[in-house]
Amino acid sequence: MVDRSTAPRGERQIYVYNPPVVNAELGIRASYLKRAVNLASDLIRARVPTILFGQSRNAVEIMLKYLRDRFHDQAALRDAIVAYRSGYLPDQRRRVERGLREGQILCVVATSALELGIDIGDLDAVVCAGYPGSLAETWQRFGRAGRRNEGSIAVLISNSSPVDQYVAHHPRLLFEGN
Repeated sequence: MVDRSTAPRGERQIYVYNPPVVNAELGIRASYLKRAVNLASDLIRARVPTILFGQSRNAVEIMLKYLRDRFHDQAALRDAIVAYRSGYLPDQRRRVERGLREGQILCVVATSALELGIDIGDLDAVVCAGYPGSLAETWQRFGRAGRRNEGSIAVLISNSSPVDQYVAHHPRLLFEGN
């Protein structure tokens, strides 16, 4: 039985962020996509190699646009932010993978297409915009950063859905699995 990984990994700090309520009557919280973009922007400014996961192609394209708009006057940073999702041609995907491995890309905004099986080099931060739907998917995403002996950060930003709110109010679930 294999019950632990022996791959090199530094300390990983994990956070769950629940955006504030903006409409208590309807139970609506501040935009989790914008909060994810805010955090990713701070990481990019600090030159922290980051992957930002979205739940859908649409969410990925929206967050990519928001991020690039934040750096409209800083071409080097703006151009170091790319998307990765299914539907791209193989050569487009390989170009992104190579850019990540070689350190030319500072932030990739991705769907589950980058969860596993692709060598993307050394990333230091993972931001998940929304709970992916299972513990396995969450840990696959969290595992994309911190593959060296350096420290890393993983942040799950919840949305207003009942499942996300359950996870936000019971974050130990991520570690205990119950």
